[in-house]
Amino acid sequence: MRLKTYIVNTMAEALPMIKKDLGEDALILNTKKIKTGGFLGFFKKEKLEITAGVDPIPPKKGLPTETKSPSKWSNPKDSSAELIHELKNMKQFMMKQMKEEDLPESLRLLKKQLIAQEIAPDILTDLLAKLIARDEFNTDQTLERVQRFAREELVAMMDWHQCDEISQQPEIICFIGPTGVGKTTTIAKIAAGYLLTKDKKVGLITADTYRIAAVEQLKTYGSILNIPVKVVESSADLTKAIEDFHDCDIILMDTAGRNYQQTQYIEDLKQLLPTDSKVQIHLVLSLTAKYEDMKKIINNFRSISMDELLLTKKDETSSSGAIVNLICHYDIPIRYIANGQNVPDDIMDCTPELVADFILGEKTNA
Repeated sequence: MRLKTYIVNTMAEALPMIKKDLGEDALILNTKKIKTGGFLGFFKKEKLEITAGVDPIPPKKGLPTETKSPSKWSNPKDSSAELIHELKNMKQFMMKQMKEEDLPESLRLLKKQLIAQEIAPDILTDLLAKLIARDEFNTDQTLERVQRFAREELVAMMDWHQCDEISQQPEIICFIGPTGVGKTTTIAKIAAGYLLTKDKKVGLITADTYRIAAVEQLKTYGSILNIPVKVVESSADLTKAIEDFHDCDIILMDTAGRNYQQTQYIEDLKQLLPTDSKVQIHLVLSLTAKYEDMKKIINNFRSISMDELLLTKKDETSSSGAIVNLICHYDIPIRYIANGQNVPDDIMDCTPELVADFILGEKTNA
């Protein structure tokens, strides 16, 4: 391995030098603080000593470095995944080693913006590492240019993590979730979309008999849209309602919002919800909730097979980092984001580009 040591003021100062001297495959092997200069032992300055190295003949991507064992050649995909994992860990290690003052000003400002948006620490570290590794990146770039780079990387990250789109043609969609997330209003928006945009015949079912206001609200929406509504209190009622709606293209079902930490509520839902393969379960979450609470809600609903997440109340928060966190941390598709009370207008398709605009501002998409 070819090694080289650098004495610099900051890690950011060293990175372009390492890239120039050792190339893209160089790795940071060691960093430590040292004292240099001075007079008679006084007035020494603190510097950073960085040792970097590179293999003169790097292995081909996706192939193991050893050739003695035939079994290692038999599965290059595993080796490639392992290599990617190691490189990702190395990038994160480098970023964690860098103190705030070591970052270029543009990255410090970007990091502050992303923290304000409540991007998860692991995603933030990975994003900053990707920016530093870009060929176009240098330490004196403006915040606006770095934001454009960040938007490209953020879109690519979400696009890679977001699951393949599931079937667009379910026969029944059941909406579940905690209290106060806006399920009923959101269902009305989706119902209007199926009716007015897709020209589908829609039926509405509500099992939210805990709140009379919720039943009346859905009935009001049904009356305005000229969509039939049925109220059910048991699985037998639900079976009958589904049979009555046999001529509908799509049935949307509201359920009671309850304390998600009550295990009995989860069990009651499991007993009520239909299990047919044409049924989708959509978990509704409010973007005004803390991300840690969202994680707990998802974990508590794990025993129910969730097909999608649906996010509401975007208009009530200036923070959108939770959307990125959910996409990158979970394997559950997100199709819609609701952003207001107006039916049917205040609902948007969730795309990586839209979420990146929420995080970094639309002007970076130029």
